[in-house]
Amino acid sequence: MSAITLRKALGVLAKSSSFSVSTETHRKKDIFDELKEQLFVKQEIEDELQRYLDIAKPGEIVFLCGSSGDGKSEILTRCKSEPRYQQRFSFHLDATHSFAPRQSAIDALNDLFENHHQQSYPLLIGINTGMLANFAREGAEDHQAIRSAIDLFLSEQQNGNRPYRSGNCSFFDFEQYPKFKFDEDRQYSPFIKNLLNHLTSDDDNNLFYTIFQRDELTQDDLNTVANFKLLCMPGVQNVLITQLFKTRLIKDQFVTTRTLLDFLHHLLLGPGYLFDNLFNGAENDLIKKVSDFDPTRLHNYELDQFILRYELGLVDPDLDAFLATLEHLHITFDRKCVKPGDAASLIRLFWLLQHESLGNNYHQKFLAFFKESLFEDYSEIWHLHRNYTADPEQKRSLNRFYTSELIAGIQRYANRKAPELSKHKEEFFLGEFGGVKITAPVALKPNWNAIRSKHTTHPTGFDVHLKVGEDPLPPIRIGLNLFELLKKLNNDYRPNKYDKNAIVLLDEIIDLVSDKIKLSTEIRFYDGMRRVYSARLDDDMISISGMEG
Repeated sequence: MSAITLRKALGVLAKSSSFSVSTETHRKKDIFDELKEQLFVKQEIEDELQRYLDIAKPGEIVFLCGSSGDGKSEILTRCKSEPRYQQRFSFHLDATHSFAPRQSAIDALNDLFENHHQQSYPLLIGINTGMLANFAREGAEDHQAIRSAIDLFLSEQQNGNRPYRSGNCSFFDFEQYPKFKFDEDRQYSPFIKNLLNHLTSDDDNNLFYTIFQRDELTQDDLNTVANFKLLCMPGVQNVLITQLFKTRLIKDQFVTTRTLLDFLHHLLLGPGYLFDNLFNGAENDLIKKVSDFDPTRLHNYELDQFILRYELGLVDPDLDAFLATLEHLHITFDRKCVKPGDAASLIRLFWLLQHESLGNNYHQKFLAFFKESLFEDYSEIWHLHRNYTADPEQKRSLNRFYTSELIAGIQRYANRKAPELSKHKEEFFLGEFGGVKITAPVALKPNWNAIRSKHTTHPTGFDVHLKVGEDPLPPIRIGLNLFELLKKLNNDYRPNKYDKNAIVLLDEIIDLVSDKIKLSTEIRFYDGMRRVYSARLDDDMISISGMEG
């Protein structure tokens, strides 16, 4: 181990590393194998898969499916090495591979299923979801039953069945075991937290930490040492996990085990300090998405003044004292020779350390500006839905969201082409003909019975339940993007092309409401800004009335 530096040890994290994908090999294990094993965190999907394998019957086909980099081959390699599975199962670790140079992956699966019979050992296959879809389309006619089972699984994929079963086929899908989730303990990703603990814990058996301590003692590669030391801080880990969860929710970015490890590799071994590496790195998919949350994009008086004072070299004894305490972290900023970007780097550092106490805590002067208000509000509404029991205080809190944010935002968006409706809160704009705007009255309100009696939350979001009058609407999924847009709309925000995904969802909600109110017995006509006419159907008679707006 004497020749292994921290930089070399952390190399096992890179997606380009030979250790990023498990392959069957009989070579002698070395220190890098030990380092990789150090990172192992058993996932929930592996636990459930193994429980199922213990009761699997002859002839069954078990698919372990997901995206590239999820860890399918890792799990299957471990299963194959366990004596209780070795003699009871047939394995096909990677369904993107074939058995011969001129054979396609589809042909390989056809052959695999051709040799599989009801009396055969259960068959365990690791396969990308895309390859599953390909086989459902292109597989041999002889395997129509398997192709049909795959089609059913793909069509039911979003229903959350774990595992999904059809005929003699079972599907364990990584998407049904998300790496991020809201929960009662507000631990957004136990998996990532455990992985970071395995990497950074000061346990005597942690090889990474032992190598880090030696490099710190010998002053070797202090930039990497500094980054590792930052990553050891629980508060820093929580900030990173929150940013990754935001990226998952807002950017719809899936985080596989391989992309996560490569992300950590870039944070620790990138060209700068961890807080700069987090927002700079065009070659890393996660970094490109996280960079949109760069705290240097926050512009307010206090932060702008800090940047100006720092770059002008103005006297700030408290800052100097704080910078001196950074030296034990091996982080240096030279106030006598300010470089372009130093002030921005400090703001990123203040943001990264927001949950940590350090020196005179100069960085906490800016704490209020780094508050994740949107994310925390979303989490709060998630918890209210999750725990709703019709308690009066719960109902008041949830009602504020439904009336002041959700329903108000929906109506503002629906009536955006009819500003004269701003004082008529319970009307929906339906269209304009010859300069006359047509609306219908609508009583949009929470469906409290459904909120109480139905499952309204899922790991990464929640459903809302509304009704038009007494007519219920189907559950509506509210993601963080749509949640943010509703807040903005209620502050007179005008949507633009960057809101495209959330607008599509909002349009779908408007369509659901419009379909209900088109059956209304009353419509109203706005002739300019002053005159309002009402047409009402009563006993097959239409009555027209006019009233001042």
